[in-house]
Parts: sequence; C-alpha cells; structure tokens
Amino acid sequence: MISLLAVTLGAVIALAATLLAESIRTRRERAAVLTTLRHDAYLGFVLAAVRANDALHAISVGDRGGDACVAEAMRDSGLYPARERLLVTGSPEMVLASEAAFRTLLDVRDAVVQGMPLAWPDYRPAADGMAKGVWALRQAARREFEGRPLDLERLAAVQSAGIAERLLPLPDPAP
Repeated sequence: MISLLAVTLGAVIALAATLLAESIRTRRERAAVLTTLRHDAYLGFVLAAVRANDALHAISVGDRGGDACVAEAMRDSGLYPARERLLVTGSPEMVLASEAAFRTLLDVRDAVVQGMPLAWPDYRPAADGMAKGVWALRQAARREFEGRPLDLERLAAVQSAGIAERLLPLPDPAP
C-alpha cells in the first residue's frame, strides 16, 4: 500500500513538474514572439513616418499639390497600417510616443494640404516637433528593448572623414 502511495505521489510530482516546465517554456516563447512583433512594429512605424514626412516635403516643394497627392503620399508611406500594428502590439509607453509622432505628422500633412511651404520659417516649430516626436519614439523603443537611450548631442557631434572634409574651407583655385 505504501509503495502504491509512493508511486502515485511520484507520478503527481513528475506531472506537476512537467506541467510547470511546459508553462514556463510557453510563456518564454510567447514573450519572444511578442518581442519580435513589437520590434517589427516599432521599426515599421518609424520607417513609415519617415517615408510619409519625406513625401510630404517633396510635395510641398514640387509642382504637385492638392488633397489627392497628399492622401496618396500618406497611404503609400504605409503609415496607417504601421500605426495599427503598433497600437495593437505596442507597450503603453510606445503607443503614447507613436501617437505624439503621428499627430505631429498630421500637422505636417495639414500644412501641405493648405499649401504652406514646409521650408517657410514660421513652419520651423512644427517641423522641429516632428523631429522631436520621432526622436522620442526611437528613445522609447531603445528603453523597451533594454538599450540605453542615445545622447542626441553626442550623436550629432560624430563626424566622418567626408563630413570633416566638407566643413574645411575649400582652397582657392590657382590663378
């Protein structure tokens, strides 16, 4: 009787251990899949925002104009589907950062629809807002993936040989 009880108890312990191990493995796999989904969603959103911003700037300085071109540029950038993916998979911090960047991009869109040239000096604060919004989004993504935030001033100070050469005064051509 005692041996039957010992075997039963051993089987219950083994089953419980197996179920616990499986549960831990499943959680770990879900976390890995979610991390990959979030990474792709965050990067996709940032790239789509950059594409949309570039297209809107091209429209504002080009001959094309009007609501149809702006709507096409926004649609072709992939911004709206990228935003939806981020809203569904993103952490609360990333959703808030992405919404701030998205809304500043909508300000850019509205300015182009109104025919405002984006190079116009009074438009500079809104353009700066877009740059700050996307930078904040990048920083939030870095924090989420356990990377340290980047120092924008240190990043701006990095120069390559090509940049350094362009900053030097050009020699006068020989007469």
